[in-house]
Amino acid sequence: MHLIECPWCGPRAQVEFTYHCDSEGLPRDWESEHEAELHERMLNRTNAIGFHVELWNHAGGCGSWLLIDRHNRTHDIRSVAYACNGRSGGK
Repeated sequence: MHLIECPWCGPRAQVEFTYHCDSEGLPRDWESEHEAELHERMLNRTNAIGFHVELWNHAGGCGSWLLIDRHNRTHDIRSVAYACNGRSGGK
């Protein structure tokens, strides 16, 4: 079992969290990015081994959306932060 350090709730079991996507797949600028640019960035990634910033939701807890810097082979977590400025959870 892996523990994820939620900034609001503290350390919690990984089963409380839901993986959403690699943050590279998130639109940079919702208003000006063309659909083709988004598809290129999402579908033609190198998928390299190492640390990746990922978007997760603390679905079984406070509901916060988190950016987790996680190694995709060892699952070591380097950092956890809210996905937007300020707390985005349900409490």
